[in-house]
Amino acid sequence: MTVSHRKLRRMDITPLLWPNRRVLVALILSLGQSVVGSMEARGQEKRIIICYVERDLNNLPPLVAEAKGYFREAGFATQIVQVRTAVSTAAILSGAIDYHTSFASTIQRAMQGAPLRGLLTMVERPNFYLVSRPEIRTVADLRGKIIGVGSLGSINSIIAHQVLAHHGIPADAVTIMAAGDFQTRMAALKSGTIHAAMAVPPAPVHVREWGFNVLAFAGDYVDLPLAGLSTTVNKLKTSRSEVVAVITPILRALQLMKSNRSETVLHIQKFLKVEKKLAEAAYDLSVKAFSATGSVSAKGIQNIMDMAPAGINRPVSLTDVVDFGPLKEAQAALGIR
Repeated sequence: MTVSHRKLRRMDITPLLWPNRRVLVALILSLGQSVVGSMEARGQEKRIIICYVERDLNNLPPLVAEAKGYFREAGFATQIVQVRTAVSTAAILSGAIDYHTSFASTIQRAMQGAPLRGLLTMVERPNFYLVSRPEIRTVADLRGKIIGVGSLGSINSIIAHQVLAHHGIPADAVTIMAAGDFQTRMAALKSGTIHAAMAVPPAPVHVREWGFNVLAFAGDYVDLPLAGLSTTVNKLKTSRSEVVAVITPILRALQLMKSNRSETVLHIQKFLKVEKKLAEAAYDLSVKAFSATGSVSAKGIQNIMDMAPAGINRPVSLTDVVDFGPLKEAQAALGIR
């Protein structure tokens, strides 16, 4: 099956495929941002590293799996690290890390020729909210204003444009500004540096407490699987049984998160370092976005491919960007349909 997409100018991805020493040093330095888990293996446990970019609820499932001991039960000594966006792709391609919680961006990299594959989705619709300062009361009020996103050209910046388009606002009617991670974007919003921002829960709770506004939930307008799990083609070829075993704890965590509010709230409190009331609100705002099965719709993948950046001028099939074989094996083992 071949999936159609825009024919665009091909992008040189060589620097991503062959990271230099400085990139790897930057990765090592970045591991200190946030590290969960221990690399101290016991017995026959295998060491693996899973990375994520932003400390938000989209990346919670592996943390829950680690806290519950699911990875250790599967035979892994797992380290979950926060890695800067600039080095995350180079890190996984070099083998410095084993798995990445990206999904949409992985598919786009694979379309450009990077030997990466999406494995599953943890968030089946965009868990982003468009939030704004008090003077911005509707999406229409954003004409001529500045909207903060994580980075230019990122998935959340594309989603921002799609939400605006649904409200009749063209891309050139606003300024999209790279405003850093969640905490940095919220600080910029409070200071007035930006007028609105794309943010994940518990941001809507925060902004309402400040007297600011929640304008839209992106998941109501965009069918797009966001966070998930990805790895390299080489990992799939040489360690396929490991991939299945890594997916299984994440599926167990997703099942728990969808069915057990009180326990998930405790994990949110620990991960985001927030009080119980805020964690409860964040859960209620996010639970509908999380997948219970890890499966991805063909339409969702098509939407990601249609959003591909400049650089692709060849037909791309589903097997060029995803491999759901290990997911199906893990689902079968857990009795998930």
